[in-house]
Amino acid sequence: MSVVRKYLCSKQIFVFLFFVSAACTGWLMNKLSTDYLRTVSYHIDFYDSNDIRKIFNVETDVTAQINMNGFLAMRYNITEQNIIKIDISDKILSKTKNFVLSSDIFQKFSEQLGDGKKLISLSPDTVYFTRVDLQSKRLPVIPNLQLTFASEYMQSGNTVLNPDSIWITAEQNIPDSLTEIQCIAQKHENLNKSISGVLEIDLDKLNNISVQQQKIQFKVNVERYSEERVTVPLQLTNKPDSLDVIIFPQDIEIKYRANITNLAKIKANDFKLAVDFNDFEKSISGNLKVKIDAKPQSVLKVDLYPCFVEVIVSKK
Repeated sequence: MSVVRKYLCSKQIFVFLFFVSAACTGWLMNKLSTDYLRTVSYHIDFYDSNDIRKIFNVETDVTAQINMNGFLAMRYNITEQNIIKIDISDKILSKTKNFVLSSDIFQKFSEQLGDGKKLISLSPDTVYFTRVDLQSKRLPVIPNLQLTFASEYMQSGNTVLNPDSIWITAEQNIPDSLTEIQCIAQKHENLNKSISGVLEIDLDKLNNISVQQQKIQFKVNVERYSEERVTVPLQLTNKPDSLDVIIFPQDIEIKYRANITNLAKIKANDFKLAVDFNDFEKSISGNLKVKIDAKPQSVLKVDLYPCFVEVIVSKK
């Protein structure tokens, strides 16, 4: 009998706890579905979408009364950051102290709260801020990539950067010596295929200077190459009419590298080689250096044999 009583008692406790749990759940769901008026403090970041050189120091935070249901109110405490960014490029501003009325930014503020939240009021009535005009300069980005390639592979074309230049800004004059933006070095070794990734701007080299963005996308095209040799006649430029000039040799062997795709398209007459007689008087040895006047864009590397030619000069 004692075992039966214990079983019935345990069953009654279970049923009691079940109904208490159900009642609490129902009460909680009812409360969460009810609308609540919340008072929340926000910091406003003003910006001008037409001119990144302007910054605004907001002096006062605003207090917003927001109507939302219990579900949103509970999630709001956990996931939301109380910062609102507002574009004031449509406002006429002076270079000294400025202000906007809360009523003027009410709509933009409300649009950023998201679904399920209704803005009731903003206070104070006026938001004060100061405007600072920054010095700015757009500078090229230097990727600082350290690349090595597997046998018979080379980089094809230049490194592609997006963007390849960025704006920098400072409250004081930007030094004239700052002509480029360096990225933190990255090393990629034994490459046999194209790579892409993200580079970070080296902020340690930019004292009190802000950058438009801190990360740059890059792509390096890598292709397999092969070597070919062709012989090209050498041209002499700026020869005086009063002299006979003989160059030796008159044909130059070119060894060049190109990717497999373009190699078959390259012909000997795509190369133009020349020596300039005007360089003869400057030459100590009396030899002239061979210059490449034209070559196919797809050629990656060119070696000349020989690099210098002998010159024999006589009067007519």
